[in-house]
Amino acid sequence: MNAGSAPRRGGPGGDNNLDALNDADVADLWVVDPETGSYRLRTPDANSGVPSAGSPVTSATPGAPAPRGGGSDRLPAVRGGASAGRSRTANNRTIAPPRTSPEADPARPQPSRTGRRAPKAPSKAKKRIKWTAITLAGVLVVVAGGAYGYYLYLNSRIKKTDRSAANEVPPSAADEFGRTPLNVLLIGSDTRVGKGNQVGGETGHEGLADSTILMHLSADRSNATMVSIPRDTMVDRPACNYEEDGDKKVHPASTQKVQFNSTLGTPPGAPCTVATVERMLGVQVDHYLLIDFNGVKQMTKAVGGVPINLCGPINDPVLPNKQGGTGLKLKAGPQRLEGNDALQFLRARHAFGDGSDLARIEAQKSFLMALAREVKRNAKWSNPKAVFDIAQAATGNLQVDRGLGTIDKLAALGNEIKKIPEDRMAFTTLPNEPYPGNPDAWVQQRQPDAANLWKALATDTAVTEGNPAAPVSSPPPAAATTPAAPAPAPVDPSTMRVTVRNTTDAPKAKSVVEQLDTLGYKAEVDSTESSIRDNSVIRYPAGKADAARQLAVAVGISEVAIEESASGTSTFQLIIGSDFPNLDSADAPIAGAAPAGSAPQSGTAGAPATTAPPVVAVPPAADLKLNTADNEACIPTNSKK
Repeated sequence: MNAGSAPRRGGPGGDNNLDALNDADVADLWVVDPETGSYRLRTPDANSGVPSAGSPVTSATPGAPAPRGGGSDRLPAVRGGASAGRSRTANNRTIAPPRTSPEADPARPQPSRTGRRAPKAPSKAKKRIKWTAITLAGVLVVVAGGAYGYYLYLNSRIKKTDRSAANEVPPSAADEFGRTPLNVLLIGSDTRVGKGNQVGGETGHEGLADSTILMHLSADRSNATMVSIPRDTMVDRPACNYEEDGDKKVHPASTQKVQFNSTLGTPPGAPCTVATVERMLGVQVDHYLLIDFNGVKQMTKAVGGVPINLCGPINDPVLPNKQGGTGLKLKAGPQRLEGNDALQFLRARHAFGDGSDLARIEAQKSFLMALAREVKRNAKWSNPKAVFDIAQAATGNLQVDRGLGTIDKLAALGNEIKKIPEDRMAFTTLPNEPYPGNPDAWVQQRQPDAANLWKALATDTAVTEGNPAAPVSSPPPAAATTPAAPAPAPVDPSTMRVTVRNTTDAPKAKSVVEQLDTLGYKAEVDSTESSIRDNSVIRYPAGKADAARQLAVAVGISEVAIEESASGTSTFQLIIGSDFPNLDSADAPIAGAAPAGSAPQSGTAGAPATTAPPVVAVPPAADLKLNTADNEACIPTNSKK
C-alpha cells in the first residue's frame, strides 16, 4: 500500500475514523486553505476518534511498510494564522476540524462530551411562530408609519390662511357650564382657477363668494342654525387687514354698500369675508371653510352621491345671450346626484322659482341638508373606505383658517356637528328685501328682522323648539390661567369730540347727541347725507381704540363696530345704522335682544337649564323660511322651463 492509502479496516481506529467521516456534511469537509489557495479536507475532531490537527496520521496499519523515502509517519502541522493546528496527509490533503460548533475549534480547550447529547434543533412549528410574529410586527410598523404618513399627506393638501381680517373681535360668551357656541362660515367660491373649476367655458376668474352660510352650533350642541347669506346682498364692508411681502397693509372700509360676494375678491380674500360677517353678527366667527367647484364634485362622489327628490323635472338649457343656464336635465322623483350633475344642480337658477339667486338658495338648502345626512351616515370607522374617500376629497379642495388646518381638527369639527339632532338643525335665509338702488338684481337686509336674527345667534338663542342638552358633568374646576391684562384706564369723555351721523329713516342723531352730552362727551350732529347702513360703526383717530370701545359701550353697540379712520382726523365719528340698539327710543335696546356677547338667560347660573332656550323676537317661521335637516320632502321645481 502506498503512502496515500487509507488505513485498513480492522486497524486501530480505522472503523471509527471512517464512520466519523461518513457522518460529516460534505459542505463542511472541503474548505479553501488561505495560505495555499487549495482545498483541504476537514475531519471530525479527536474526541470523535479521528486524528486532529497536529496528531499522528498513519499511512498504514501496524506492520505495513513505511512510507517511501524513509519519511516520517507524522506530517508537520500547517503553520500560521487560521491554518494553525491543521494537518496534511501524505498525499497533500489537509485535514482540519469541522465548523459544526465553537467547541470543535481545536484552539479552544475541549470539554468532555461524555454522556452529553447534541442540542435539539428548534421545531418547524416554533420557527413558523417566530417568523409570523416578526412579520406581524413589521406589518404593524409599516401600517403605523403609513398611517402617519397619510395623515401628514392629508394635512399638506389643506390650504390655510388667517381667520379674519378684522381687528380683535370678542368671542361668544360661554354658558354656566363653560361650554361655548361655535360659529363657522362656509364659503363656496365660483373661481375658474385650478383643476376641475373650468365651468361654463370660463377660465382665469379668481372667484367670488357664490354661496355663503353661517353655521352656528349652540354651546350645549342641542341645536344649530344655518343662515344663508344671498350673494347679492348689499353690505357695509369693514376695513380688512392683511400682509403682502411681509408688509402690513389695510384695505380701507367701503364708503358705500357693496355686494356681499365681492368681499371674497377683496384682499386678503376669505378673511375679509369673515370680517364682514363678524360686523353683521357682532361676535367672533371662530372658523371658516372655503370650497370650490371641484371640491363640490369630489365631495359628492366621495359620499356616493347625494339623494334628492324632485317634485318635477328640471331642464336648464344653456341659451345664447342669456346667463344662468347650466345644461342640467333631470327627471322628477328620487335620484342621486354626484360630480358635475351635483354642481350643476347647485348652480342652476332657471330651474327654480323666478330664476333668481333667492329661488336657487331654497333648492341649495334641501341639497345641503341631504348632504349633511349622507356625510353623517358614511363618515364612520366601520366604513373606512368612505372615511378615506371623504378625507381625500375634502382636504384637496378646502381652504381653512389656521385654527382648523389639520385633519384631526376637521374631524373634531365633524364630530361636533354630528351631535346635533337632524330635527334641530335649522336652515334659513337672512331676511332681505329689494335694494332701492337696483331692486331687480340686489337685496338688502330687512330690518329689524335681520338684526334680531343676528342677535339670536350672538346670544346663542335657539330658533327651533326643543330641550337643551344636559351637561355631561358638573362645571369643571377653574383652570389656572394667566392673569388678565389690567383694563385700560377710563378716558375722560370731555376730551373726546364726537360727531353723530344718522343713516336711518328715524330721526335719531339729535337724541343720541343729547345722551352723549349728558355723559360728558363733546357731541354734535353730522348732517351729511348718506345711504342707509345696516351696521352702526365708530371710526376713531389712530391709536384711540380703547377710547372707541368706551364710546361703543356708552351708546350700546358691539365693540366689533369700531374701525380706525383713514382720514387722519382727531374726531370720533358715530354713524348710526339699522342695527343701532335704540331704534324706537333713545333709551331702549332692540326688543327681545340682549347686548351682544352676553350669556343667554335660559336657566339659573350654576345649574342646568330645564326648559328650552327662549325664542328671540324674530319674524314668524314662515318669513324665516325655516327648514330642518330631517325634512326629506320633494324639492319644488320650475317645470315650465
